[in-house]
Amino acid sequence: MIKAAIFDMDGLLIDSERIIMQGCIEAAKQIGITYTQTEYVELIGRVWSDSTRIMTQQLGGETNFNHVLQGLNTYLDLRNHVFPLKTGAQALLHHYQANGVICSVASSSPMQHITHRLTHTGVLDYFSHLTSGQEVARGKPNPDIYLRAVEKLGLKVSECIAFEDSELGAQAAIAAGLRVVVVPDLKQPSDFVKNNSHMVIESLHHWLATL
Repeated sequence: MIKAAIFDMDGLLIDSERIIMQGCIEAAKQIGITYTQTEYVELIGRVWSDSTRIMTQQLGGETNFNHVLQGLNTYLDLRNHVFPLKTGAQALLHHYQANGVICSVASSSPMQHITHRLTHTGVLDYFSHLTSGQEVARGKPNPDIYLRAVEKLGLKVSECIAFEDSELGAQAAIAAGLRVVVVPDLKQPSDFVKNNSHMVIESLHHWLATL
């Protein structure tokens, strides 16, 4: 019996990845660098330290990275760093809350980003626990963040289900031994993730329809 649902945040609950990606592309363009979706997808699901290291390499050095980061922050400041919910997210959270299923977040993002984004989309109160990539030594695709999330819930892995959009996130949840529902965002999952996930679906609305 499923007692808890553990959700990734960016790209899964919140439609943020496309907006952040566009901000990176625009900021890079301002300094004469062509930055692509293929490059950005390499960052999805990673903790900040890993994303910083990879993006610095992609952009050709720390100076370019700092310029792009500044441009991205300006781009996101215009939106107050607020993003819309993904299709079906609030309805699924409401369903779980009404049926006694505990909801939790396991996101690679810093905790301040998690609380800010969930607050401004109006769904923070659905979650009993929040787990950030800052709390674990190894980021996704390692299972640490999901094992930490399960520990906070005080439940067994078999009593929890995970929801992910990214390849690395799905790999982390699978490695933790969780049943995983994958809702692809910017990139389709690998054969490994498809073969080891409980289900790959188009949206959280589609999952809700199965309950």
